[in-house]
Amino acid sequence: MGLKRNSLHSIDDLREAARRRIPKLAFDYLDGGAGSEANLRRNRKGFEDIVLRPEYLRDVSERSRKVTLFGHTYDAPIGVSPVGLANFIWPGTDGALAAMAARRNIPYILSGVATTSIETIAEIAPDHAWFQVILPENHEIGFDMIRRAREAGMKVLVMTVDIPVPSKRLRDLRNNFMLPFKPDPGVLRNIAARPAWALATLRAGTPEFANLLPYMEPGAGSRSLAAAQALQTSADVGEDVIGRMRDAWPGPFVLKGVLSARTAEAGRRAGADGIIVSNHGGRQIESGPSTIEALPEIVSAVGGDMTVMLDSGIRSGGDIVKAYALGAEFTFSGRCFVYGAGALGPSGGEHALDLLTDEVDRTLAQIGATGMDELGADYVWAID
Repeated sequence: MGLKRNSLHSIDDLREAARRRIPKLAFDYLDGGAGSEANLRRNRKGFEDIVLRPEYLRDVSERSRKVTLFGHTYDAPIGVSPVGLANFIWPGTDGALAAMAARRNIPYILSGVATTSIETIAEIAPDHAWFQVILPENHEIGFDMIRRAREAGMKVLVMTVDIPVPSKRLRDLRNNFMLPFKPDPGVLRNIAARPAWALATLRAGTPEFANLLPYMEPGAGSRSLAAAQALQTSADVGEDVIGRMRDAWPGPFVLKGVLSARTAEAGRRAGADGIIVSNHGGRQIESGPSTIEALPEIVSAVGGDMTVMLDSGIRSGGDIVKAYALGAEFTFSGRCFVYGAGALGPSGGEHALDLLTDEVDRTLAQIGATGMDELGADYVWAID
C-alpha cells in the first residue's frame, strides 16, 4: 500500500486510480455531471485560465496554512464537501473522512443523503462536523433533521439551495444506476471486474440512507435511491423558509449552491452567516457559471457582511490559492477526498489532503506569500 500511495502524486492520479479500482457505475456516479457535463468542464477551465503573479526577493521561509472560520482556527485552508453515497464509492468513507477531519483539524460536512447517520458522525468528529440539509417538499422533514443535527452537536448548518428539481445525469442513466442493484448482467459483470470493491461492499452491505430512514414511506426500502431522491428536492424554498431555518439553528448558518450576487443578497436578508459559492460540482445545472467565475461578484456584493467560501472544481493546491486570492475565505472539495477513498480505501482521503496542503505550501512560497490571510487580487496576474 505504501508503494502505491507513493506513486499517486496528484488528485488526477487518485482519480485515475479510483477509476481502475471501483466499478464503472460507482465511478461515474462520483465523477459525472449534469447533461453534457459542460459545467463540470467549465469548473476546471475557470481555474486553469487564472494565472498567479509570482513575487520573489521575499522571505518566505516560514509559511502557515491556518485559517480561522466561525471562531475556529483550522490547520488547512480546505475542508470536505458533502458527498451523498460516499460509502458506495468505498465502504466506511463517511466515517473515515470525518475521523480524518477531526485528526487533521479541518471541517467535514456530512451530506443530508449520506449513508452514515448524523448522530454517528457527530460522535466521530464532535468539534469538526457540519451538517448539510436539503429541504424536501415536506419541509417539516428538513426541520426535523435540523433538530437532530442541533441535538447531536453539529457545529455549522449548511443549507443546499441548488436542487429545486433533480438534474439529468446521463452517465447514471446510461449505467441504469439504481439502489438496490438491479440484477442486470452488465452491472454484475462490471462489479465482478472489481473484486476488491465487491468483497468490501459484500462485507459492509449495500449502503442505507441512514439519515432519511425515519422519513421514508413504508415499503420504500431503506436502500432505495429513488426514495432518497424524492426526499432531497423542493421547488418552494424562498427567503421566508430560509428565515425559519435560521431561527431554528443556534450556530453559524450557511447557504450552499449560490452562484449570483442576487441570490447571495437574498440569503443575507434571510439571516445567513455565510455562503458557499458552489454549482454542486457541475452536477445540477449544465450551463451555469464556474464557481471561480461567480466568486468575485458575490464577494463584492456580500463579502463585508457574510463569510464567502467556495467549492466545485478544485483539483490542486494552486486552485485553493487562486480561490483565496479572488476573495474566498475558505474552500471545500468533495471529489478530491472521495477519489482518494476510491483509490486507497479509508486512508485515501488523508492522502488527498496531504497532496493539497503540500501544493498550497509550494504555491504560497512561489508567489511570495507566507499565509492565506495575505492573499488578494494583487497575486492574480490575469483572468482570461
